[in-house]
Amino acid sequence: MEEIPGVENRLSGLNLLEVGRVTGPHGLRGEIRVRMHSGDASGVLQVRRVWLSGQAFEREYEVVGARQAGGCALFLLEGIRALDEAESLAGARVFVLRDDLPKLPEDEFYWADAAGCSIISESGEILGEVTGVAPGAAHDWLVVTRKDGGEAYLPVVAAFLRKVDIPARLIIASPPDGW
Repeated sequence: MEEIPGVENRLSGLNLLEVGRVTGPHGLRGEIRVRMHSGDASGVLQVRRVWLSGQAFEREYEVVGARQAGGCALFLLEGIRALDEAESLAGARVFVLRDDLPKLPEDEFYWADAAGCSIISESGEILGEVTGVAPGAAHDWLVVTRKDGGEAYLPVVAAFLRKVDIPARLIIASPPDGW
């Protein structure tokens, strides 16, 4: 998750989770389009409040309406009623209260929780550390700083991730050949 100076100072005590970014307006009524960090927006569509953080602003909004359209979530926010108002939010990071999100199935995790996890092989060899997660067309990718200092991408699929233990900050992996 990329850092914006000051966000952690004002929002850190709220237990917020970054779920996406505003890509721009949708229609003329002031809806915003949010590209989700996860391919499934259904859990986020249930929240009643969101926090937006941009270059020159940081604000909490009440969600008046939410729906899914294609691979994005569309939000109608209290106080945002026109196209130009929605346009001004483009690029903002979108946060929600972690407690407002549904409990995840055992084999899933939130992107933000993967950052900082150690990656080890099934034989116990340290492979590196997760620095982020990147979206992909077929699946997501763990961005890993390898123990030799290089960067690599590990597919987020069961064939390569044998065990994800977020509380232990550990991921046991079986990377593909040539990784």
